[in-house]
Amino acid sequence: MDKIISRIKNGNLEELDKVYLKVKPAFLNYATKYFPQLSIDDIEDAYHDAMILFYQNIQRGILTEIQSSLSAYVIQIGKIRLIKQTEQIAKANGIMENWAKYAWPEDNYDRKIDSTVHFVLSKMNDTCKALLELFYFEKKSMTEIAQLLGYKTADTVKSLKSRCINRFVEGFNEIKNT
Repeated sequence: MDKIISRIKNGNLEELDKVYLKVKPAFLNYATKYFPQLSIDDIEDAYHDAMILFYQNIQRGILTEIQSSLSAYVIQIGKIRLIKQTEQIAKANGIMENWAKYAWPEDNYDRKIDSTVHFVLSKMNDTCKALLELFYFEKKSMTEIAQLLGYKTADTVKSLKSRCINRFVEGFNEIKNT
């Protein structure tokens, strides 16, 4: 185990690739079992993040030896990321369910909330407005949004969407609580 860490520390990326391929099935198995609400894309993103942190911990000298298995170590790192993703998705779904409820006329349609949603959106920067509208109203994929807004990857758009949703929630709650 220590030899693997030493080789990775010394720049042997083939060793890192071996670890990546060896641990991935165990991670995917764990994540799909304990985080069934996440898509396979979200789980794979968490795995990539866990492997990046694994590599960075070695390069920074934080990880010099492992008391457990490599799989257990990477899964523990990834578990934190999976929990964060689950919380973000739950938060976003709650906001968007409320948003959708207020965006379409119903018998108990509340125009004050509708105007608050539109007001909060109007105060957001153009990028967030466009991203949220493309995702929630036009049902575009992250890849399509990345292309339309000129971002390199869908992962960049995911991160930006999370920040935009947080801004929307803060703005909505600020107005709602006044």
